[in-house]
Amino acid sequence: MSDVAKPKNPEDDWKIWLVVNPATWLMPILLATLAIAIAVHWVVFAIGLGWHA
Repeated sequence: MSDVAKPKNPEDDWKIWLVVNPATWLMPILLATLAIAIAVHWVVFAIGLGWHA
């Protein structure tokens, strides 16, 4: 284990994408963000703070 090179940050930061594949998590996070945004807007308009507040 002593011959393993230590990471040089930030030069090696791009390597995280070799492990964390955006094809796996990107769409679920975008859909969750969209759901949260729609829920927030729904609540804001429901309590009367919409366009004509």
